Amino acid sequence: MVNIEIILEHDKQLKDTFRFNEFTTEIDVVKPNRELLFKVGQLVDAYVDQIASYIENSPDYGVLFDNKKIRSAITVIAMRHKYNPILDYFNKAYAEWDKQNRLDNVMGDCLGVTETPVTQLITKLFFVGAVAKAHNPKAKFDFVLDLVGGQGAGKTTFLQKISPLGYYTDQFSTFDNKDDYAVMRRALIINDDEMTATNAASFEVLKKFITLQEFEYRKPYGHQAERFDKNFVMARTTNELYYLKDKTGERRFLPLHVNKDRQKYHPVTDLKPDYVQQLWGEAMHLYKDTDFSFALTKEQEEELNEHRQSFMYTDELEDKIDEALSNQFEGRDFITNDELSLAVAPGIDLVKNRKVANQISNIMVNRFGFRKSRKKFNGEVKRGFKKVNSGER
Repeated sequence: MVNIEIILEHDKQLKDTFRFNEFTTEIDVVKPNRELLFKVGQLVDAYVDQIASYIENSPDYGVLFDNKKIRSAITVIAMRHKYNPILDYFNKAYAEWDKQNRLDNVMGDCLGVTETPVTQLITKLFFVGAVAKAHNPKAKFDFVLDLVGGQGAGKTTFLQKISPLGYYTDQFSTFDNKDDYAVMRRALIINDDEMTATNAASFEVLKKFITLQEFEYRKPYGHQAERFDKNFVMARTTNELYYLKDKTGERRFLPLHVNKDRQKYHPVTDLKPDYVQQLWGEAMHLYKDTDFSFALTKEQEEELNEHRQSFMYTDELEDKIDEALSNQFEGRDFITNDELSLAVAPGIDLVKNRKVANQISNIMVNRFGFRKSRKKFNGEVKRGFKKVNSGER
């Protein structure tokens, strides 16, 4: 194998061709070769065949090497020349940043998002989160950017174009398939386009994936499964404005309302690489030079929770409960089951109709912050719902 290594290091056709990508943990072809039909990008099996043929037919060598040994030699050489293209890109963006703030306006300019302190915070969380994951894949970042509404505004194109060096994918359909993990592993920004994977998964599977710190799978040509840190951030797109259905765990989602009528520029035609680099330069500045934190203050949490309410899905029963709490039961810290059922589901026997009873319970607990409880009235214990104070949640 040593002879193959020498050829790969010094042959004029092959030297400086392979490098180990520390971000993807894969071998990259970094130099195109017309004669051997190499293209810059991922190492593929056909290139190993080409090298074997080239060495055998070369008057300087004339030896047929086993493909397995050639691949092993490529790995050795590539590991001697490690690089991290994402960090190289970010460092360049940081060095060339013109000190102008753009993150506060990019979502408004390119996607028509209303610019408020909350939407600006969401933008910065996502961009700085991507920078943090690139620098330290073990960094805890449990947020998901959701681009909502605005059909035809270019949500997917926006995510593609802001992804450094094209490190983007939407080519996955689950959150627990090892083949999908392998695809995600090669991207900095993954996009659940039209929420295809979300709609196919249970909410528990989705929550588990969002908080996942590492995953395990066996790479091609690998002899055993390996553990990999989750080195990417996640976004989702949907045209459905009222898409949040379960208050439990919704704090992980960062929705932005896209509006085609308000956008100044369209991502398809106007989002240029130089501008994108400046965005990442600013994100690097926030990451390196400021005290920007993913640990949100109580005020920020409350503002985000209020912001999410605009995206909560409601049905007729939920609307009735909301109306009753705002009027008939306003200020009450305990509501009996009998009172509530009479107000929102008159004529329905909740003892027999457990489906409606469970719906009411879920809405009271997950949407309005109550919990099941009991209280004594005139010596009789009544079942109902007690308002939970913020400190008790």
